[in-house]
Amino acid sequence: MAGNKGSGRRAVIDMRPDKNEIVKMIIKRELGTPDSIPYGDIARRIGVNFTTIERYRKDKITEEMRRKVMADLRVQDAEADTAILNEDRMDVGRTYDSLARRVEKLITKAEENEDDGFALAAMEGLRKILRDIATMHGKMSQELTVTQSLATSPEWVTVKNILRAVCDEVPEAREPLLRHMRHNVLSVTKEESIL
Repeated sequence: MAGNKGSGRRAVIDMRPDKNEIVKMIIKRELGTPDSIPYGDIARRIGVNFTTIERYRKDKITEEMRRKVMADLRVQDAEADTAILNEDRMDVGRTYDSLARRVEKLITKAEENEDDGFALAAMEGLRKILRDIATMHGKMSQELTVTQSLATSPEWVTVKNILRAVCDEVPEAREPLLRHMRHNVLSVTKEESIL
């Protein structure tokens, strides 16, 4: 029996509403990510044969799909790391704020007991804490963000393929296209790498 390439039949996985998740599971297994699951488990989970997964992986999953999943995984990792860093930043701020309130209570108590020496020492400690808080807030005043490079974008891969195809069809278009790309400061180090 011939494969699904050119047979006109849609693959079982293509007709599923969770197709994108299945594709992601298959690609994660290809990449060997720590949270990937074996192809047999994927097949059992979605109720198909192991050969269906293998055939789909070989015949239907494109390089663009792989790049998209890899880019999404990198962004997810970066976002998770960023969330941890932002939470740590907030924890540090909360710790300093709590410490400042405690020292302020000590100062108030020392003043009520007319213990000027202790109050003065506590005020010096509070001054240091407030300076540290100001320094920390200054250094951490901006939330960390995640940026993704255009070079890893599946859309950019598609645009490059389109540009390459147009330049193959109309060779005269190559020179003006490269000139405009350079003029607009798109990095073109080797013409062959872009087109």
